Amino acid sequence: MTTPPPADHVGVTDIGEMLKVSRQRANQLAARTDFPAPVVQTRAGRLWDRAAVEQWATAWDRHNPGGRPPTAQP
Repeated sequence: MTTPPPADHVGVTDIGEMLKVSRQRANQLAARTDFPAPVVQTRAGRLWDRAAVEQWATAWDRHNPGGRPPTAQP
């Protein structure tokens, strides 16, 4: 039996729920250079500081996913 992480630490699934995105999208966001670094790596996965993720989310522009800009219309 495992002990749940402290309430001030969150995993990828928790991050997805916090940001209202899928777990896969949460993993993509966690790979960004501007995303907070995990505070601990366990055998079950990485854990982040909840407050750091919440602070990051306030500056995150979810409507600008990046990637290729739209083509100009003639």
